[in-house]
Amino acid sequence: METGPQMIIYDWKLFNRDVRRDVRNCALLVFFFYAVNLTVVFIFTVSGILANSSIISMLSDPAALASGSELQGVTDEITGSIGESVGLMSIIGIAAGSCVFFIIRKRRFITDLALPMAEPLTPKIFIVLVLATQAIQLVFGLLVSMIDELLPEGLSLLENYGEAMEGFSTPSGIIYVVLIGPIFEELIFRGAVLGALRRYGDNFAILFSSLLFGFYHAIILQIPFGFVMGLLLGYAATRWSMRTTIALHIIVNGLSMLFSETGNEGFATVGGLAMIACTILSVIFLIKWRDILKARVRTGAPYYPRTYANGFSSIAFWIFIVVMTSAGALMMQTL
Repeated sequence: METGPQMIIYDWKLFNRDVRRDVRNCALLVFFFYAVNLTVVFIFTVSGILANSSIISMLSDPAALASGSELQGVTDEITGSIGESVGLMSIIGIAAGSCVFFIIRKRRFITDLALPMAEPLTPKIFIVLVLATQAIQLVFGLLVSMIDELLPEGLSLLENYGEAMEGFSTPSGIIYVVLIGPIFEELIFRGAVLGALRRYGDNFAILFSSLLFGFYHAIILQIPFGFVMGLLLGYAATRWSMRTTIALHIIVNGLSMLFSETGNEGFATVGGLAMIACTILSVIFLIKWRDILKARVRTGAPYYPRTYANGFSSIAFWIFIVVMTSAGALMMQTL
């Protein structure tokens, strides 16, 4: 009679340990993914500086560097050198970072990517998903504009984001933002991470993969935006497979680049009105399908109520969040 309850308690202990372990492993893998990406960019940056004879000649003259004008010239030269190749560096970096997942998880990486399509994706559903992505864009844009008004002079979330994206206006940068970045990020976050955590319930996997996705972006403006967008993409991945989320991610980034690179005020106004229309339509569909969404959320809930508590008790997960938030705050101060 005592064996049964003891076995149940022991099984739950194993379950609790497994939840913390898998969340920890996913957080560490995303951190290594980010670190390898940055390391590759750093190596290419240093190599580009060392290969630039004009920068080397300026750096080798201490007397000239003592003057503010010469130092500014060196800074401008380095910035220009980095800006021309940041897109190519990012493409190589994100590809190298993705190798971390493949090397460590091996066959499990491919298994995690095999998200089955739970139901057929109709054109109507895909259009609604696109509308929802643009609604999220609009809501966050309005919120950030209001927050910027409250920040001290000299600090701006929108300007910080704009300065961080300046180097991606080159052809290679646009290819990275619109195509390469979305594909690799979906493979990692809606594939490997969500796939690894899905054994604890779809809702749990969507939540934690979205948190890691949001904080991975580091830029303060993109952290909450990435998290909310990750919730939508995660839900889409569990219902209509990762191919759908890759397409959505490409569309989101493509439209963002289109509006940011087009300086025409009239075009921007039309885009803003279109996003308002998308938001209104998204709310209508959300109200119309609320019962279906509630049922699916209930279906995706973990069987064990302490699953979330165990996930959030992972120390590695919180270290990752603190490090990425600190990196974002540092970038906001320096850019």
